[in-house]
Amino acid sequence: MNNPEDIVFYLTAKRFMVRALHRRPQPALCDIRKNIVLGDLVKLLKFVLLAALSSFVLPYVTQAQDLKEDILANETKVWQTFLGAHPDTAAFERLVVSDYLCIEANGVLMTKAENVAQLTHLTFSSFKIQDPQIRVLSPSAALIVARVRFAGTADKQSMLGETFTSTVWVKRGNKWLAQLHTETFTKQ
Repeated sequence: MNNPEDIVFYLTAKRFMVRALHRRPQPALCDIRKNIVLGDLVKLLKFVLLAALSSFVLPYVTQAQDLKEDILANETKVWQTFLGAHPDTAAFERLVVSDYLCIEANGVLMTKAENVAQLTHLTFSSFKIQDPQIRVLSPSAALIVARVRFAGTADKQSMLGETFTSTVWVKRGNKWLAQLHTETFTKQ
Protein backbone atom coordinates (compact mmCIF):
# COMPACT_ATOMS: atom_id res chain seq x y z
CA MET A 1 0.00 0.00 0.00
CA ASN A 2 2.84 2.29 -0.54
CA ASN A 3 1.55 3.34 -3.84
CA PRO A 4 -0.45 6.62 -3.55
CA GLU A 5 -2.99 5.39 -6.05
CA ASP A 6 -3.66 2.33 -3.89
CA ILE A 7 -4.11 4.52 -0.83
CA VAL A 8 -6.61 6.81 -2.62
CA PHE A 9 -8.49 3.77 -3.94
CA TYR A 10 -8.53 2.21 -0.47
CA LEU A 11 -9.86 5.38 1.22
CA THR A 12 -12.50 5.92 -1.49
CA ALA A 13 -13.69 2.33 -1.24
CA LYS A 14 -13.76 2.54 2.56
CA ARG A 15 -15.75 5.77 2.51
CA PHE A 16 -18.24 4.25 0.01
CA MET A 17 -18.68 1.15 2.17
CA VAL A 18 -19.24 3.18 5.35
CA ARG A 19 -21.88 5.27 3.61
CA ALA A 20 -23.56 2.17 2.19
CA LEU A 21 -23.72 0.54 5.61
CA HIS A 22 -25.27 3.59 7.29
CA ARG A 23 -27.73 4.39 4.54
CA ARG A 24 -31.21 2.74 4.48
CA PRO A 25 -31.65 0.56 1.51
CA GLN A 26 -34.15 1.91 -0.97
CA PRO A 27 -36.84 -0.61 -1.95
CA ALA A 28 -36.77 -1.76 -5.47
CA LEU A 29 -39.69 -0.72 -7.66
CA CYS A 30 -41.09 -4.27 -7.67
CA ASP A 31 -41.07 -4.30 -3.82
CA ILE A 32 -43.12 -1.06 -3.80
CA ARG A 33 -45.62 -2.57 -6.24
CA LYS A 34 -45.79 -5.74 -4.13
CA ASN A 35 -46.58 -3.70 -0.98
CA ILE A 36 -49.27 -1.71 -2.78
CA VAL A 37 -50.85 -4.85 -4.23
CA LEU A 38 -50.73 -6.68 -0.87
CA GLY A 39 -52.17 -3.65 0.95
CA ASP A 40 -54.99 -3.36 -1.57
CA LEU A 41 -55.60 -7.10 -1.39
CA VAL A 42 -55.89 -6.97 2.41
CA LYS A 43 -58.33 -4.04 2.16
CA LEU A 44 -60.35 -5.90 -0.47
CA LEU A 45 -60.49 -9.06 1.66
CA LYS A 46 -61.63 -7.04 4.69
CA PHE A 47 -64.36 -5.41 2.60
CA VAL A 48 -65.54 -8.75 1.17
CA LEU A 49 -65.60 -10.31 4.65
CA LEU A 50 -67.57 -7.35 6.07
CA ALA A 51 -70.04 -7.47 3.16
CA ALA A 52 -70.52 -11.22 3.59
CA LEU A 53 -71.10 -10.90 7.33
CA SER A 54 -73.51 -8.01 6.81
CA SER A 55 -75.51 -9.93 4.24
CA PHE A 56 -75.77 -12.86 6.67
CA VAL A 57 -76.40 -11.03 9.97
CA LEU A 58 -78.59 -8.13 8.88
CA PRO A 59 -81.36 -10.26 7.34
CA TYR A 60 -81.38 -12.46 10.45
CA VAL A 61 -81.81 -9.44 12.73
CA THR A 62 -84.56 -8.05 10.49
CA GLN A 63 -86.18 -11.49 10.28
CA ALA A 64 -86.08 -11.89 14.08
CA GLN A 65 -87.77 -8.50 14.53
CA ASP A 66 -90.45 -9.39 11.97
CA LEU A 67 -90.98 -12.73 13.70
CA LYS A 68 -91.44 -11.02 17.08
CA GLU A 69 -94.03 -8.67 15.57
CA ASP A 70 -95.83 -11.65 13.99
CA ILE A 71 -95.93 -13.53 17.31
CA LEU A 72 -97.36 -10.53 19.20
CA ALA A 73 -99.93 -9.99 16.42
CA ASN A 74 -101.00 -13.64 16.60
CA GLU A 75 -101.23 -13.58 20.40
CA THR A 76 -103.45 -10.51 20.08
CA LYS A 77 -105.62 -12.32 17.50
CA VAL A 78 -106.19 -15.20 19.93
CA TRP A 79 -107.33 -12.81 22.66
CA GLN A 80 -109.55 -10.97 20.17
CA THR A 81 -111.43 -14.21 19.45
CA PHE A 82 -112.68 -14.08 23.07
CA LEU A 83 -114.24 -10.61 22.76
CA GLY A 84 -117.97 -10.06 22.45
CA ALA A 85 -121.11 -11.85 23.50
CA HIS A 86 -120.02 -15.06 21.74
CA PRO A 87 -116.35 -16.00 21.41
CA ASP A 88 -115.30 -16.77 17.83
CA THR A 89 -114.37 -20.41 18.43
CA ALA A 90 -113.82 -21.08 14.70
CA ALA A 91 -111.21 -18.28 14.52
CA PHE A 92 -109.63 -19.57 17.74
CA GLU A 93 -109.36 -23.09 16.26
CA ARG A 94 -107.62 -21.71 13.16
CA LEU A 95 -104.94 -20.11 15.39
CA VAL A 96 -103.94 -23.26 17.30
CA VAL A 97 -102.47 -26.66 16.31
CA SER A 98 -104.60 -29.79 16.45
CA ASP A 99 -102.73 -31.11 19.52
CA TYR A 100 -102.85 -27.76 21.34
CA LEU A 101 -102.71 -27.77 25.14
CA CYS A 102 -103.75 -25.12 27.64
CA ILE A 103 -102.91 -24.98 31.33
CA GLU A 104 -105.33 -22.66 33.09
CA ALA A 105 -104.34 -20.47 36.04
CA ASN A 106 -106.36 -22.78 38.34
CA GLY A 107 -104.21 -25.78 37.32
CA VAL A 108 -106.57 -27.42 34.84
CA LEU A 109 -104.99 -28.99 31.74
CA MET A 110 -107.15 -28.81 28.61
CA THR A 111 -106.93 -30.10 25.08
CA LYS A 112 -107.98 -28.01 22.10
CA ALA A 113 -111.51 -29.45 22.16
CA GLU A 114 -111.86 -28.88 25.91
CA ASN A 115 -110.60 -25.31 25.59
CA VAL A 116 -113.06 -24.59 22.77
CA ALA A 117 -115.92 -26.02 24.88
CA GLN A 118 -114.87 -23.82 27.81
CA LEU A 119 -114.97 -20.71 25.61
CA THR A 120 -118.73 -21.09 25.16
CA HIS A 121 -119.09 -20.20 28.86
CA LEU A 122 -116.86 -17.10 28.67
CA THR A 123 -117.27 -13.62 27.28
CA PHE A 124 -114.57 -10.99 27.38
CA SER A 125 -115.38 -7.32 27.25
CA SER A 126 -111.74 -6.21 27.20
CA PHE A 127 -108.15 -7.36 27.43
CA LYS A 128 -104.77 -5.69 27.40
CA ILE A 129 -101.45 -7.40 26.70
CA GLN A 130 -98.69 -5.70 28.67
CA ASP A 131 -94.92 -6.09 28.81
CA PRO A 132 -94.68 -8.78 26.13
CA GLN A 133 -91.37 -10.58 26.04
CA ILE A 134 -90.76 -12.66 22.96
CA ARG A 135 -87.99 -15.20 22.55
CA VAL A 136 -87.12 -16.78 19.23
CA LEU A 137 -86.43 -20.44 19.98
CA SER A 138 -85.67 -21.45 16.39
CA PRO A 139 -86.70 -20.30 12.91
CA SER A 140 -89.94 -22.23 13.41
CA ALA A 141 -90.64 -21.78 17.15
CA ALA A 142 -91.08 -18.81 19.46
CA LEU A 143 -92.29 -18.04 22.96
CA ILE A 144 -94.23 -15.05 24.23
CA VAL A 145 -94.62 -14.22 27.92
CA ALA A 146 -96.82 -11.30 28.91
CA ARG A 147 -99.04 -9.85 31.57
CA VAL A 148 -102.68 -9.80 30.44
CA ARG A 149 -105.44 -7.82 32.12
CA PHE A 150 -108.96 -8.87 31.22
CA ALA A 151 -112.60 -8.24 32.06
CA GLY A 152 -115.69 -10.21 31.15
CA THR A 153 -118.01 -12.90 32.45
CA ALA A 154 -117.70 -16.61 33.18
CA ASP A 155 -121.03 -18.42 33.35
CA LYS A 156 -122.67 -14.97 33.59
CA GLN A 157 -120.61 -14.05 36.66
CA SER A 158 -118.40 -10.97 36.43
CA MET A 159 -114.68 -11.61 36.19
CA LEU A 160 -111.82 -9.16 36.30
CA GLY A 161 -108.26 -10.33 36.53
CA GLU A 162 -104.65 -10.27 35.57
CA THR A 163 -102.51 -13.23 34.61
CA PHE A 164 -99.03 -13.93 33.42
CA THR A 165 -99.42 -15.90 30.23
CA SER A 166 -96.99 -17.80 28.08
CA THR A 167 -97.64 -19.22 24.66
CA VAL A 168 -95.37 -21.37 22.52
CA TRP A 169 -95.87 -20.66 18.82
CA VAL A 170 -94.78 -23.04 16.06
CA LYS A 171 -94.61 -22.43 12.34
CA ARG A 172 -96.59 -24.88 10.23
CA GLY A 173 -96.17 -24.10 6.56
CA ASN A 174 -96.36 -20.30 6.33
CA LYS A 175 -98.56 -19.91 9.39
CA TRP A 176 -97.77 -19.42 13.09
CA LEU A 177 -99.98 -21.52 15.39
CA ALA A 178 -100.21 -21.76 19.17
CA GLN A 179 -98.91 -25.08 20.53
CA LEU A 180 -99.11 -24.51 24.29
CA HIS A 181 -100.66 -21.76 26.41
CA THR A 182 -100.27 -21.36 30.17
CA GLU A 183 -101.69 -18.85 32.65
CA THR A 184 -100.74 -17.95 36.21
CA PHE A 185 -102.64 -15.44 38.30
CA THR A 186 -100.55 -12.47 39.35
CA LYS A 187 -100.23 -11.64 43.04
CA GLN A 188 -102.72 -8.98 44.04
